[in-house]
Amino acid sequence: MDYYVNLHGKDSNSGLCKTQPWRSIKRVNTTELLPGDSVRFQANQTFVGNLSLTEIRPCSRRKVGAVKIGSYGEGSATIDAGVGSGLVVKNSGGIHLQDLNFIGAGASENTGSGILFINTLLRDAKFTDIRIHRVNVSGFRDSGICFTAEPTDGSWSGFRNVRITHTTSHDNGDAGISCTGAWNPARAGYAHADFYVGNCSAYRNAGIPGKGSHSGNGIILAQVDSATIEYCCAYENGRLNDYAGGGPVGIWVWDANRVLIQFNESHHNRTGSSKDGGGFDLDGGVTNSTVQYNYSHNNDGAGYLLAQFEVARPFYGNVLRYNLSVNDGRRNSYGGIHLWSTGANGGITDTTFFANRIYIAESIHGNPVAVDCVSDGIHNIRFYNNYFQTDGKAVFARGKTNQGVVFEGNTFDINDMDPSDFTEAAGKSYPKTPQQLP
Repeated sequence: MDYYVNLHGKDSNSGLCKTQPWRSIKRVNTTELLPGDSVRFQANQTFVGNLSLTEIRPCSRRKVGAVKIGSYGEGSATIDAGVGSGLVVKNSGGIHLQDLNFIGAGASENTGSGILFINTLLRDAKFTDIRIHRVNVSGFRDSGICFTAEPTDGSWSGFRNVRITHTTSHDNGDAGISCTGAWNPARAGYAHADFYVGNCSAYRNAGIPGKGSHSGNGIILAQVDSATIEYCCAYENGRLNDYAGGGPVGIWVWDANRVLIQFNESHHNRTGSSKDGGGFDLDGGVTNSTVQYNYSHNNDGAGYLLAQFEVARPFYGNVLRYNLSVNDGRRNSYGGIHLWSTGANGGITDTTFFANRIYIAESIHGNPVAVDCVSDGIHNIRFYNNYFQTDGKAVFARGKTNQGVVFEGNTFDINDMDPSDFTEAAGKSYPKTPQQLP
């Protein structure tokens, strides 16, 4: 069935055609939607309320298909969620969202997320086929878009085959786009699988003061096996984070396997504490992942951080190559590339940095460095053919003599190049004078 919703309609109408539309979100919530059904809101109208989809049941009498929620007409409809969540999908898959705006009352007033998918089922149940396309989310306390799994048996229930594309999440509290699952480092497996985030923006997600853990992230994925984040931009996140134990990052993953992060830009991310506020991060138990062709600049924290916290799963087999960092580490003592490890589960091991370009200048608010690998608990870390440049005032490297680190074929250059000499080209930044670089 195709259902239509228009502010000029009536909830007593059939809703089955544009001339007999429903009027309210409440009417949608009271309808049992089946796979293959669609709900279309009139474009350029604002509907007040909180959408809710729970345990959508398969129908054997029709061809299997997704439930589609979107707009009709030119433009996008707006869901005004007030102090609640814009859409909550519980224990359901096969959901496609397209051409919608979700707005909350503001991060300080709202109490929910813009779009929340939650799985509470037991025994490794996974819901699949979820699409979010051309959606704008803003003004929510928690995440703009959130996937979470909360099975009471501690199993790997979650979501798989999820695509978030051409979507913007901004001015929220905790994060722009987030994915979390059950935390069980002693057990093999992951809650989520096959996530794709492409051509998305996450900005001005400022953080939640007093939360008691990191907040104000741009895009963060955790407990996921196989994910791609590409052609995304994260900026101006994290300024209200006040947690002393850790902070936000523009684009990052933790407790994850087989992640590809490429062709993204992360810049001017902040922290209100002494921790993080960086561009990109592989954190706490990341394995077999690649970070390549990314551009990080003007962040408070590290351009590219690798961190292994206590009790995290093993961290190994990662490659960072062809990335650019310009004037990261604006606060505190972070590097363009920065490694930190507690040594948990062997620490950070078997990781290669290849052909990255790092430019660092001094900062009046911190003590930046091109590369920081002074931490204990790092082993078989290889730096090959990277280019490190400073203004002659910032330090090239801390921990270069660390026995767990090998430097071969790298270039260390002092050149008082102004960062304004870096220009945008094809989604990345390169110096105007490429002959100065190897």
